[in-house]
Amino acid sequence: MALMLDANFFIAVIAATIVSFVIGGLWYGPLFGKTWMAALGRTEADKEAMRKQAPKGFVVGLVGSFISSFVLGILLQYGRLANVGLPAGVGGGLVVGLLVWFGFPLFGMITGGIFEGRPGKLVGLNVSHALVSFLAMGLVLGIWV
Repeated sequence: MALMLDANFFIAVIAATIVSFVIGGLWYGPLFGKTWMAALGRTEADKEAMRKQAPKGFVVGLVGSFISSFVLGILLQYGRLANVGLPAGVGGGLVVGLLVWFGFPLFGMITGGIFEGRPGKLVGLNVSHALVSFLAMGLVLGIWV
């Protein structure tokens, strides 16, 4: 059996990308926006300057979500093809999302936060956003891929 990068795969990747992007908007907006701003040491007066940078952040965030979704989809397919005991469906997607988050962004974000002197609350907020995002992408991909 071969890796299937068909239309179904790319629809799943695009759906997972959108879900991840929406989670980011909610996470750093209505859900934890005030906490995030406070942890950054920013005030309402800083919002205008931040808004000017927002388009760049949105583009990078969207591209990053697409790449992450694409890689998760490939890893999910490889895990299933290799018959490594990956659960079928959503379970497999969640396992791959968790493992990728644990193996890559988690410790990079924590280490970077420590060296940059970022507050623990900010690092925790960012790390937990990454976890929720990777789990959500895995869930979507687990349904489709």
